[in-house]
Amino acid sequence: MNNIKIEELISAEVNRLSEKYKKDYLDLKDIMQITGLGRDKVREIMNSKQFPSSKFGKKKTVSVVAFVSWQFKNNMNGDIYG
Repeated sequence: MNNIKIEELISAEVNRLSEKYKKDYLDLKDIMQITGLGRDKVREIMNSKQFPSSKFGKKKTVSVVAFVSWQFKNNMNGDIYG
């Protein structure tokens, strides 16, 4: 089996999500679709200090790169989606 670097996996997933959603920043609804989690749980995650969100007015978003990196980091630690 080929050794795939984490950076390559992250890059491929960033490209996939950017193409699928046609944007560089994801909002609450996008993250709900990606994770399959409900609105309250996604809000909880987006409001946590560990989550790399940005606030624009009242709307929180996260860059696709930051979201995918966060997913990989938390998945490797075994605590994805709390």
